[in-house]
Formats: sequence, C-alpha cells, structure tokens
Amino acid sequence: METVKILIGLLPVFLFLAALVVMDSYKLIRFRSIAIAVLSGCAAAGLCFLFNRRLAGLLSMAGLPGMAGTKAFKILAPLIEETVKAAALVGWIRFRKVGFMVDAGIVGFAVGAGFALVENIYYLQVLQDNNPLLWIVRGLGTAVMHGGTTSLFAILSKNLADLRGRTGFWIFVPGWLLAAAVHCLFNSFILPPVLMTLAQVVVLSLLIAAVFSKSEGQLRDWMEAGMDSDARLLRDIKSGNLSETRVGLYLHSLRDRFEGEVLADMLCYLRTHLELSLRAKGILLLRESGLETPADPDILQRVDELRYLSKSIGKTGKFALAPFMSRSDRDAWQLMLVKG
Repeated sequence: METVKILIGLLPVFLFLAALVVMDSYKLIRFRSIAIAVLSGCAAAGLCFLFNRRLAGLLSMAGLPGMAGTKAFKILAPLIEETVKAAALVGWIRFRKVGFMVDAGIVGFAVGAGFALVENIYYLQVLQDNNPLLWIVRGLGTAVMHGGTTSLFAILSKNLADLRGRTGFWIFVPGWLLAAAVHCLFNSFILPPVLMTLAQVVVLSLLIAAVFSKSEGQLRDWMEAGMDSDARLLRDIKSGNLSETRVGLYLHSLRDRFEGEVLADMLCYLRTHLELSLRAKGILLLRESGLETPADPDILQRVDELRYLSKSIGKTGKFALAPFMSRSDRDAWQLMLVKG
C-alpha cells in the first residue's frame, strides 16, 4: 500500500520530467545529468529535514504560541528549502553546464522532483491515511510545487546570466525570491488543495511550453548565425593565402604589440576554437534529426590544445581576437558538448 501511495503522488511528476526530456529536440541534457540533478534534490531534502528540525526547536525555545509558531515556520521553512535547492543549481549555471533556458528548466525540475521524492517518503511515514485523494493532492501537489519553483529559479537565473553576460551571485536573487514567494503561497492554502494542485499543473505546463518555444528559437538563431560566420572565417584561415585575408591583415597590424610566437598561438587558438564551435553546432543538428554523433578520437586532445593556447596568449590575446569571436558563457558549454 505504501508503494502505491508513492506511485500515486510521484509517478505523474517523473512522467512530466520524462516528457520535458522528450520535448527537448536537441537533447541538451543527458540522462546522467538528470540523474545527478535528481540525486542533488534528494540530498537537498535531507539537509532541509535537519535544518527544519533545528528551526522548529528554535521556535519552541523562543516561546512562540502554537499558532504564531506555525505561521513563522510556514514562512521560514520555504526560505530554507528554496535556498538549499537553489544552492544545488548555482554550479550548473555559474560554471556554464547549461547553455539555454530550456536545459536549465529541465535540470531545475529534476532537482525539485528529487526533493519531493524524499519529502513525500517522509510524510508517508508520518501521515497514516489511506485516502487516495489525500495522496494525489499531497504527493502530486508538493512534487509539482517543488519542481516548479526550482525550475522557475533556474530559468530566471539563466536568463539573467545570458542578458548580463556574467554569473555574479546577484543574478540568482530574483529567481530565489520568486521561488520562495510561490512556495509560501502554496503553504498559505489560499485555495482548496485540489484547486491549488490543478492551478500549479496548468500554470507550470504553460510556462514550460513558453520557455521551450523561446529557448529553441534562441538556439536556432545562435546556430544559424554562428555556423555561417564561423565557416567563412575558418575557410579564410585555411585558404593558404592568409596574408590576403582579413584575419592575416589584422594579425599583421598587431606585430608591434605581440611577439611572433604569440601571434602564431593566437591564430592556432582562433582556428581550434572555430573547429570546435562548428563541431558543437553539428552535434546539435544531428541530435535534432535523431542521429548519433560520430566519435572523434582526437577531440579531447584538441580541447586540451585549446586550453593550452588560451593560457599561452592570455587575456590580452583573447581580447585582441574579439573582432573575430563572439565570446559568451556558451564557449565553456560548447567544450562540454563536444567532449560528450
């Protein structure tokens, strides 16, 4: 019976997560990454259990009356839970492990689903009630709430990171505030539990659909614009008449500012970067068509070469190459993509 309760409450949520992965035509997130995100959510739930027990003890020691203590707990507990869940996602965005809003949303929902899994198993032991409706509302409602708030945090944070071109910790504040507000609203029971659960499912579905549409449009624009310009530039470099190309003329103008060896490394860096960038976009096109990416035994060596050249030319050299490179936080994400 207990297993049935868990399935009633959580199976629809994991089916929703699976649907998100299927809808991702470019397969930006691998199963291994989703599994890691779910496990991160489970760990976050364990930490929050300890924090919330400590919080309940502190409120009791403060001598708050029963109702006042309950209200304080309903406000403070969501802040703790959303903070811990957000902490599980900061690294994904800050270290460019997600390239677009859609994969940030999927990872966020996976973290929330893992959190809900542990939380509902705990409540299964506490609430001894066999009413199926209770477990539909208790399990599904809580799971959708946790998945939705964490997904909102990830989507908004990734969007701000893209807009600002940086990943300072301040970009995570708006998403955290929104997630905490939605969580507190859920705990306030301003609607009957059944209606609250239905409202969450409808709103989350519409939100995810809008994010998928916008994000995949951004991805197509990025690929189309990038592939054309990268291919032309790489063709110029490989033309055999480098001195007559715009790259050769530009590097020639930098002779007084850089040594010959550094200029040669700058050219090698630009060529390797373009080759890896085109491969990353080719991988996405193949995935969209449902095809497997052919293995490249030399790819790790080329990635290591790019990193070596990056250190060799330094920040000044990379800044000098800015006219030929549209640098963004997706550069690191592209390297992860080509490495598989």
